[in-house]
Amino acid sequence: MKRNIFLAIAVTALMVASTIAQAADVSFSGQIRPRFNLDQDAKDNTSTATFFDTRVRLNAKANVNANTEVFLQLQSVGVWGADGGGRTHNGTRVGGGGGGEQANDNLSDVGFHQAYLTLKNFAGTGIDVKSGRQEIVIDGHRLFGHTGWTQGAETKDAIRLTHAGGNHTINYSFIAANNGDNVAHTNDSNAEVHVLYAKTQGVLGGALSGIVTYTRDDSGIVTPDMNNWFTLGARQAGKLAGLDYRVEYYHQLGDAGTVANASGYGITGATTQGDSVDRDANMFGIRVGKKLGKGAITLWYDRLSGVDDDDQTGGDWGQFDTMFDTGHKFYGFQDFYLSRTGAGTRFFGLQDIALKTKISPRAGWTLKADLHHFRTATDLTGADVDAILANLTDAANVINGAMDNDLGTEVDLTVVHKYDANTKIVVGYSHYFTTHTFGQLNGAGGRSSSSNDDSDWAYVMVDTKF
Repeated sequence: MKRNIFLAIAVTALMVASTIAQAADVSFSGQIRPRFNLDQDAKDNTSTATFFDTRVRLNAKANVNANTEVFLQLQSVGVWGADGGGRTHNGTRVGGGGGGEQANDNLSDVGFHQAYLTLKNFAGTGIDVKSGRQEIVIDGHRLFGHTGWTQGAETKDAIRLTHAGGNHTINYSFIAANNGDNVAHTNDSNAEVHVLYAKTQGVLGGALSGIVTYTRDDSGIVTPDMNNWFTLGARQAGKLAGLDYRVEYYHQLGDAGTVANASGYGITGATTQGDSVDRDANMFGIRVGKKLGKGAITLWYDRLSGVDDDDQTGGDWGQFDTMFDTGHKFYGFQDFYLSRTGAGTRFFGLQDIALKTKISPRAGWTLKADLHHFRTATDLTGADVDAILANLTDAANVINGAMDNDLGTEVDLTVVHKYDANTKIVVGYSHYFTTHTFGQLNGAGGRSSSSNDDSDWAYVMVDTKF
């Protein structure tokens, strides 16, 4: 009897949902993306890790009327055989096989990866307003991206105002990055980001864009204090004389936050308060590509500034903060340099000299080969960081001979097969050739020589969208 009641409820719910979907013009889509990973890191005291991870998404888009849209995206991510702990399976329960296992019904809720409302031509102003949890991608993921390679990806709780007309687009975004106010409103540990972005098409065979961001962040301040800083930059990308190109530059100024004090580099005036040290950092990137028959070749150079002795004595912070970028797209697929604060190079900046090639030998198949050579932006071979290294309590271990600027070289190989209209099969292999400097800056505790081994990583991924 109970079973029949539940069946009747389920059928009724389905019929009601179908009726609502027809009335409100609702469409559904989704994705399932299992991936097998083999990971051998650069540490000589660890073994190879093998695991499967998976992303599952279900999307619903409702065109409520001519001016109103709603988008909902449910997501569950996790690692096979892991239920809880460091690698959780959200939205499912996993039956283990150990002797201590027993039947359970502990179900983690599936989360909303995205859930936002769009009001088009708001109040007749020509401005579209998008409000809610959403992916924010600006200018090829450089400062704001969705980190789509990771199974969980990244979204923001934000409000975005966009006006487009002719060949111009202007956008303002408010991002609630952290809300730490307690009930009594006595702990202002919030972080918010404001972004003003403009883009003009038809410039030098492409588009010219400019961006200004303002970050108000006191979420990590021991004694409440304002940590205010700005990023200003421009990007030009397009195609000229048969060449695809991109040139961009960004500069950061304002407060450095707590990272300067936490670095242990003895930056003059550094305290636990965010405004005690000033930012003075920059990033430059250039890319030139050429299509060759069924293939293409691309050369690029990125430079993120780092900290040196002049910053120590001048009370500045020279490491560029990559903000909410999709670093996997830029700095090698092994993801050694994803830290937005520059911790992957111990704040000595990063240079990436890259050669990328791809070819499609036949329909449905693409082969890619990327070569990255990484170097610190700060010169470690001269006297540029003598005072910083001497300031460290374990300076002898850091030096351990002499470091140079060479962080290593990475090779990324990828095969993409379009299996059918909805499914791609992707196979990849990466090898990282480590150096003495890489070992010193990326070892246990950040400053040791335990990361001297080369690193390997391989994966097989099936990506189906429907």
